Amino acid sequence: MVTQVFEQLLSEMMSGDLQPGQRISDADLAVRFGVSRTPVREALQKLRDIGLIEASASRFTRVTDVTPEQTEQAYSVWTALYPLLLEETIPVVDAGTVTLLEADHAEFLTALPTLVNQRIATANFQFFSRLNTVSTNAVLQRSLVSVVHIVRIGSLHLPRRLDLGGVARAQALIIEAARNHDLAAARAAMDELRGVEVPQV
Repeated sequence: MVTQVFEQLLSEMMSGDLQPGQRISDADLAVRFGVSRTPVREALQKLRDIGLIEASASRFTRVTDVTPEQTEQAYSVWTALYPLLLEETIPVVDAGTVTLLEADHAEFLTALPTLVNQRIATANFQFFSRLNTVSTNAVLQRSLVSVVHIVRIGSLHLPRRLDLGGVARAQALIIEAARNHDLAAARAAMDELRGVEVPQV
């Protein structure tokens, strides 16, 4: 049940149903989900561990206001870690995963003209999380998940959009890399991603 509560709260942050700074009551959530407060508290702790919930003992628990600076910091960490995932997985990725990457990329391109931030961010998250399932490095997987959620939520509240054209080009290069087991294309994708600036003003 912890995972279900965690995923639902994360989804509500993505959709905007839970806003930065909004207070959360574990008692209210326990009633809402029909569970004891223990799994709710565990789910909230998981969200706190990755920086999406902040709490002060006996005072408040609330959704973190992820600043552009925090988003930029998380993005820098992600772009340092993601090449490790590519180096591990691109040589061994299977055709089924390539098909899923292609579908994720198609959804991302379809979402771009809608200008709906949540849809764009979700499609992007799906794409860049796909190779996690190929990795056998559990520490790397956990580290990527921790920072990617900050980037995902933080990107919804930036003063200006990310360079989504650069992100789309990087996705296309990763598909090419996966299809051909081509690490040079994967590294070119990372060059594109490192060139994406996180707007601060």
